[in-house]
Amino acid sequence: MGYPKKNYVVANYSAFNEAGEAWTVDANRASPEVWNAFVEKQTISFDEDRSIYPSNTDFGEKWPEILRQMANHKSDDLWADYSGEKGWPQKVNLEDDPKTAGQIREQLIAACVCFLLTTIALFFLIRTRRRFMKVDDQGYYPPGGSLIPFPTIKILDMRKWETKGLATLVYEADGKENKAKIDGMVYGQFKEEEGAPAEALFQKVLENFEGELIELVDENENEEANDIDSEGDDEGASVGGDSDDSGEKE
Repeated sequence: MGYPKKNYVVANYSAFNEAGEAWTVDANRASPEVWNAFVEKQTISFDEDRSIYPSNTDFGEKWPEILRQMANHKSDDLWADYSGEKGWPQKVNLEDDPKTAGQIREQLIAACVCFLLTTIALFFLIRTRRRFMKVDDQGYYPPGGSLIPFPTIKILDMRKWETKGLATLVYEADGKENKAKIDGMVYGQFKEEEGAPAEALFQKVLENFEGELIELVDENENEEANDIDSEGDDEGASVGGDSDDSGEKE
């Protein structure tokens, strides 16, 4: 329920509270006719700021007819019946309501932002569902693109495949180099229960690829290899030094 509508409900709820207080005055309940005449004269008390209510609000609206039954019911019971018929909440917190015009603007802005984000999300969802990638014996089909024959693929960069499920192809078309992506996270996914379709597609590309493969290099392995090379160089230098010394002694 939006804030303007909620404020309208609060104004109606306040009328039931006012009726309950008015019923405690002996003069008002001298007879059913007196009470009915009193109710007939009352109107719902709306806030001075009319902008916080729905645009179709009747600011001269009288108390609900059900308040004529105060002789046999409590105001809370009458509100429970009345709000139930209207589909309104039976509990109303007058300390927090009615909402101000500023709060209504904030709710409107929040609703617009949520609508915008939902629209964007739906756009990409529909766009993704309509686009797909596939591979066959002839080559690779990127999302929304046409066939890229395997022989035209010159470079396959798979440095981000293990971490992000992303690989880049460099291929030739019409004498020019172009790029295409294999995005396993968006298209295909890696769910084992579904057979990891993205991984299966990528392996099919690898099986038919004969160009330059760029892989992720393990830095730890590089460091170990460099250490081994350094140790070999040190040993060679040490042997060479001994030979020079022996020559001098002769």
